[in-house]
Amino acid sequence: MSRVRFPAPLYSDLASMLLDANDLESCAIAYAHHDAHSDTWIVADARPVPDDAYESRTCVSAILKSSFLIEVANRSRVTGMAVIAIHTHPASPGHPHFSPVDDAGEAELDSYFVRRAAPVPHVALVIGPQGCRARPLGKDDEIDVWEVGERLMLHSPMHGVSDQERDDRQVRAFGAPGQRLLRRLHFGVIGAGGTGSLECQQLAHLGARQITVIDHDLVEETNLNRLVGSVPSDVGRPKVEVAARMIRAINPDAKVVPLQADVVDEEVAKLITTFDFVLLCTDSHASRAVVNQAAYQYLVPVIDMGVSITVANGAVSHITGRVQMLAPGLPCLNCSGALDGEAIRREMLTPEQRAADPYVQGEREPQPAVLSINSTVSSLSMTMLLGAVTPVPIKPRYQAYDGIRGRVKEMAVAVQPNCVACSPMGAFAKGPTWNLPVRPTRYNRSDK
Repeated sequence: MSRVRFPAPLYSDLASMLLDANDLESCAIAYAHHDAHSDTWIVADARPVPDDAYESRTCVSAILKSSFLIEVANRSRVTGMAVIAIHTHPASPGHPHFSPVDDAGEAELDSYFVRRAAPVPHVALVIGPQGCRARPLGKDDEIDVWEVGERLMLHSPMHGVSDQERDDRQVRAFGAPGQRLLRRLHFGVIGAGGTGSLECQQLAHLGARQITVIDHDLVEETNLNRLVGSVPSDVGRPKVEVAARMIRAINPDAKVVPLQADVVDEEVAKLITTFDFVLLCTDSHASRAVVNQAAYQYLVPVIDMGVSITVANGAVSHITGRVQMLAPGLPCLNCSGALDGEAIRREMLTPEQRAADPYVQGEREPQPAVLSINSTVSSLSMTMLLGAVTPVPIKPRYQAYDGIRGRVKEMAVAVQPNCVACSPMGAFAKGPTWNLPVRPTRYNRSDK
């Protein structure tokens, strides 16, 4: 489904300001980058219409001056951004509906934007006290409106979901709306190994209905000690197929897409913006760099996780885990120092480049891995997910696990003001106007 994504708290602040106008209908203009691949509008800026830009204004209508609309259309054409024309229905109960007056006004505005604004699809958005509705300007198709931050909030009506008896105990914990949203979201799980298989298992039990699993690896015998859902006969099979089989066995209603691919490849990375929430379960620094930037560039919330067991002189010296949410207002993996630039460079090499690179010496030594430790970190991430999409008041968005001491510590990291990924100076809300740090489509295969 088409969607508009606002970075938090932009939508909430804007709606509150517009509705606090002495019951007068109020307007705002947002500018967004439109991603045609996923039909998503990524909002970069939104502001109320100045008082002096209204031609007339009552509790049921608002007409803007033509001079102001000229400015709006000109900015759209110069920047290439779509216009989101916003107005309120301050007395509307529940989610508002577009009125016949709205229909006539939008048809006229659409005709004007076709002539004067950027040649991209524009959007109409109406806000009421209990939510909103959106549609392409001049059309009737509904568009979901999301606000992405420490919490993921759907401000549009939620259609086509119903409660099931199997979810009763969860509904008792975080309510029917939270459960409906879990079933409504399209999850992307990147990495189907030790932690990724556990994420798939827990999503299936939570009742998730749309899951895409991405991993390019095959099952090896050494994976069987921690790959949930696998059996010895799976050796040689794609990990994503094992994950898909397990999800379907747990939740037959789930729609699962197993994709044997690498997210660092250009065509695969484009899928990230089609997800509502991403669980990042790879130990590849290159994969994490791609998803990290995409999280802020396209306003897609991500939870990244990792596990490390250090063995020195035949004894375990450290057991550590990390769970970090990536979303507007939160520090990215660059800010937290979780990415290794040299590792990213090596992992982005083609096989031929790797063989010729004098700085790449041998293969990486396999790291220790234990199911129970993976399970601890995976459960921390799922609890963090519940805090982000349900009313459960779980606040941490960055945690470190010390397995030796049995401690979980909430971490605090400052957002770097000029970060290339998460700051407005960098990729933040740039959508398709910025390039992701990807490998060209399978390094054009002709090079192989």
